[in-house]
Amino acid sequence: MQDLKAAILAGNRDSVWQISRRSSDIHYLIFYDGVVVFWSDNSLTAPNIYNPREGDWSDYDFSNARCRVLWQKVGDYDVETIIPVEWHINAKDEISQSFSYLPLLDRNEEDSGLFSSKAKARLFYWLTIMAFFALIVAGIISVIRAHGARNLRLSSRITYTIMIVVLVGFVAVFALSVRYIRTHYRAHQEMELTQKSRFIQAALQNLYFWDFSTTTISYANLSADLRDLAYSYGTDIHVYDIQGHLLGSSTPQLFQHRLLSTYLAPEVLFSPEKTQTCYSTLGDFRYLSAYTEFVNGGFVQLGYIAVPSFISQEEEGREVDAFLARLLPVYLIVLLIGALLSIALSRALAAPLATVGEKMRTLSLGGQNLHIPYDRKDELGVLVTQYNEMVDELERSSRQLARSEREGAWRTMARQIAHEINNPLTPMKLTVQQLQRLKGTDRFDAQFDKAASMLVSEMDNLSRIATSFSTFAKQPEVQPGEVDVAQKLSAAITLCSNNPQGTPIRYFGPDAGVMARADKEQIGQVFTNIIRNAVQAINAAPDGNIIVILKNDATAPKIEITISDNGPGIPEDIRSKIFLPNFTTKSTGAGLGLAISKNIVEGADGTISFETSPKGTTFKILLQRV
Repeated sequence: MQDLKAAILAGNRDSVWQISRRSSDIHYLIFYDGVVVFWSDNSLTAPNIYNPREGDWSDYDFSNARCRVLWQKVGDYDVETIIPVEWHINAKDEISQSFSYLPLLDRNEEDSGLFSSKAKARLFYWLTIMAFFALIVAGIISVIRAHGARNLRLSSRITYTIMIVVLVGFVAVFALSVRYIRTHYRAHQEMELTQKSRFIQAALQNLYFWDFSTTTISYANLSADLRDLAYSYGTDIHVYDIQGHLLGSSTPQLFQHRLLSTYLAPEVLFSPEKTQTCYSTLGDFRYLSAYTEFVNGGFVQLGYIAVPSFISQEEEGREVDAFLARLLPVYLIVLLIGALLSIALSRALAAPLATVGEKMRTLSLGGQNLHIPYDRKDELGVLVTQYNEMVDELERSSRQLARSEREGAWRTMARQIAHEINNPLTPMKLTVQQLQRLKGTDRFDAQFDKAASMLVSEMDNLSRIATSFSTFAKQPEVQPGEVDVAQKLSAAITLCSNNPQGTPIRYFGPDAGVMARADKEQIGQVFTNIIRNAVQAINAAPDGNIIVILKNDATAPKIEITISDNGPGIPEDIRSKIFLPNFTTKSTGAGLGLAISKNIVEGADGTISFETSPKGTTFKILLQRV
């Protein structure tokens, strides 16, 4: 306000105008001796706006708004600062009641039928919005199901990427198209209105050719002439004097009802342009007006001519609706076609990848791995070619590995057999050499009997080794069936109870009636091997004890059998080798018993494991219940 006061006191009207434009929410009226000499806006109307009362802000009701007003004295001028608080005019209804000549306002209702452009535009607008919303919801559901966007299938990501690009393109084209239609219509309307104002200027120049001042022009005569011109040109016309005060109007009702201010728009009054267009407001209604000079025959300016177009917004809306009614159906069809094509394209692109993924999932060493037929030379073709080459290489590696494993197994078996046979041959050779040295002496006979007994024992050991390897080599395939494991376990315990070491074996469980899935010819061998190993682990200790438990819980899917001993346990460094073939810690045997037992149990979909400590070892066997 201080800047405004300084500009008023300096008499700088341009500065006053520039300062008044800093805020569109604050209006200024400047009076000199009760007459308005400056106004920053012409949107407020009142019957008598000169009522200076200096002091605080006060409420004042203009004809079209409730405002807060502050009066201040600046030199010889009175400055009224006005802030509109509430506009209370329905401009469209007021204009309809006040106009005697409304050539185009009635068009508002002519385009309201069921098949009007506006109705069509709204229909397709909502259909397009629903299609967009459906695509967005489908995308969100897919992301939720995949537990994150990164986990989406490749085909889904391709589909949504294409759709996002299409949607962004549609929104951009839609916004640019609507903006272009609005801009084009406004430019066309401004051009027509400007051209019409020039025709009216020429007509008024002819009518007032010899007038050199507005003081000679009668308001009534001018208004009558303006009504005739308004009828001819199909528009309203207002004329203002050189100071910006109303001289006449083709529709005086607007000013009599105080719907429009009697002051010229300040944008025109302070503009150096001779002809221009600008938007003004009438309550809640915004309209376009064209302004040009009011001149006489000598082109002396008498005032200003205003040609308003109160129907500009409605016409602009109808133009946009008509455009959308033609554009949105195309958008909707292209959107649906784009969605279908994106789905088909993404599936076509992802199908070879899905095939490669499925083939790689079923890829196995030694299995039947087939090539993927794909004869294109694109990026997917390179991937498929690499996969097919990998299958060929895997097949070669599989054959080479199988051959190496067979050769390695035979070498290991040969070394084990040589080791097992070599062990008893050394003492046998030494015994025979000793007999050769004692031949013909008195000690020969006594030594012969002792050596013969030892040789027979070692030969029996060799026979057992050969039998064990023969049994492992001829081990029949496991043939699972329904077996009474309680009966088989009881028989094995009875067989092993009469052991030379005299180790007691205690059994807890039923003697029969527990049916499980196992090989009925070989399951007894498993029980016997483990119980004999337990007897040998105790090694005739005086407090040795073996406990066998069969748990028959009808609610459990598996039958549990445990065989425990209180021997010294299995050393930690050899626990991982217990079930390996040919591994043994005893001086006799081939170390095949536990390997054979494991093969028999697992062949019937069972499991065998052990727990050991310095206080003893427990073997646990789980068999499927029948």
